[in-house]
Amino acid sequence: MANGWKTPKQIQQDYGISQGTFYDWKQKCESSQFKDAIIRPTGKNTFVVEQRWQEFLIWRSEEHEKDLLDPHLRIQKESRI
Repeated sequence: MANGWKTPKQIQQDYGISQGTFYDWKQKCESSQFKDAIIRPTGKNTFVVEQRWQEFLIWRSEEHEKDLLDPHLRIQKESRI
């Protein structure tokens, strides 16, 4: 769509993810500070604001990286920020 919004199917195709993965990530997105990436004007229609979706994915990736760090390294890395 010209406004930067996409349907769930378009997101799935463009990002190479399954429907199940999309709905799992969408649920996590809706419970985060990026919830405005998901537009649901009706119960049947869902749109994704792609720019915010990408910001959510970057944030999620950074959080995942933090979770994988050894707790001692995590403290060192956070103290440098």
